[in-house]
Amino acid sequence: MSSHKKSNKVAGRVDVGDEASLETTKNKSELSAAFVNAGIEALADSEFDDAFDSFQQALKINPSSVDALVGLGKVWLEFGEYENAKHEAEKALRLNDKSASAYELRGHALRLTDRCGAATRDYDVAIKLNPRSFLAFYGRAVANDMLGNFDAALKDFAACVALAPDFVFAYYDRGVALANEGRYSDAVDDYSRALELDPEFEHCYVARGEALSELKNYRDAVRDFDEAIALDPDDASAYYYRGLALRRLGDEKGARRDFRAAEELGFDEERDA
Repeated sequence: MSSHKKSNKVAGRVDVGDEASLETTKNKSELSAAFVNAGIEALADSEFDDAFDSFQQALKINPSSVDALVGLGKVWLEFGEYENAKHEAEKALRLNDKSASAYELRGHALRLTDRCGAATRDYDVAIKLNPRSFLAFYGRAVANDMLGNFDAALKDFAACVALAPDFVFAYYDRGVALANEGRYSDAVDDYSRALELDPEFEHCYVARGEALSELKNYRDAVRDFDEAIALDPDDASAYYYRGLALRRLGDEKGARRDFRAAEELGFDEERDA
């Protein structure tokens, strides 16, 4: 005779206690998802403190929410807490090792802490799992450029803008990569596209001004540095590079004025040039 106790449950049915448990689980899941959605919206609106609180609330309700962990990790990236972002990504991957967004998140955290080789491996997996992840292509492009893999970086930038034609930073960072290779005309084209998308992208004016100066187009360069200074009067580099362009145009007085302003704002030629 079997020593196992006979179950009171009939196969394929759930008793009243289980129904209540399932309903509670469903309600918790829905509430957690609602907080995740609120966090995603806050993150999109750059309301990072609100996003942080929403993802934390989601995790209190459902500690196994991969979406909440990844969302929280993205907020840590915005706060500059890259190791915390990596930690959240790894918790998410322990729960779901097929999460493209978790690999992408860890890739960003690794890249932003100069571990570009490891970052590219995570981006590789993220792209394999989700071939339409433009941010994974972007991250891998930047990492490849930092590793000196220029051709691979250009391919990834091209894939990124094909998936997200309005993603400003892809054009800007591709411009930086092109300028570093001495391809200043191509860099100007990318900077110009970035500025069409975001006319208040102050650093992009500085970068385009530098590229125009390399092409000896000093008057247009000065106009870009003027725009940068109008957007941020404390940008020391904009004064310094405008000073160089003015000197090339024969305006020594204006050049000295800008060099003095750059120095007062803390510009260090060896560090920042």
